[in-house]
Amino acid sequence: MERATLSPSLNQSYLLSPSRASTTRLHSFCFSRNLSPSTSSIKLQRSSSSVSSSGVSLTRCNAVLSNSSSNKDVTELADIDWDNIGFGLKPTDYMYVMKCNLGGEFSNGELQRFGNIEVSPSAGVLNYGQGLFEGMKAYRKQDGKNILLFRPEENATRMRCGAERMCMPPPTIDQFVDAVKATVLANKRWVPPPGKGSL
Repeated sequence: MERATLSPSLNQSYLLSPSRASTTRLHSFCFSRNLSPSTSSIKLQRSSSSVSSSGVSLTRCNAVLSNSSSNKDVTELADIDWDNIGFGLKPTDYMYVMKCNLGGEFSNGELQRFGNIEVSPSAGVLNYGQGLFEGMKAYRKQDGKNILLFRPEENATRMRCGAERMCMPPPTIDQFVDAVKATVLANKRWVPPPGKGSL
């Protein structure tokens, strides 16, 4: 199997042997869903398992977003000064919006152009600081076309735990991963070239 390298300066990340349930969920996610009808897909890349000095089995596991690429995509990347972009909030082209009703059920989300959102003055995030941040990253692979997400289902699980601690209804793991996947692909021109950082 192909081995993905993000950047020479990044340490390799490993996933402790996942449970059978999470492996099945990730396998079905990675191989049975398309990102859009004919232009995108996601695949799981694994390197062979190894055993650490403590005797724990380690398996490297990455989800790779593939998208058919055109010359326009490459030209758009060239217009961004990746060497001087810096760290901080950089508005991209699209954001993902999914609403939750009072019963804790989430609607089907959708991509929208990046912009302001309407918030009720009584929203908990304004009055009590109730909110969550999940710091997931997307990297462009060395081929310049594919985009790598590392363990998106683990980020979804962590976000669900945080939501429960904050007494907030959490979206499902599939809803979270689908939203991340759609948002990254919609903003793919903001994923830096290999070795220049991450989205």
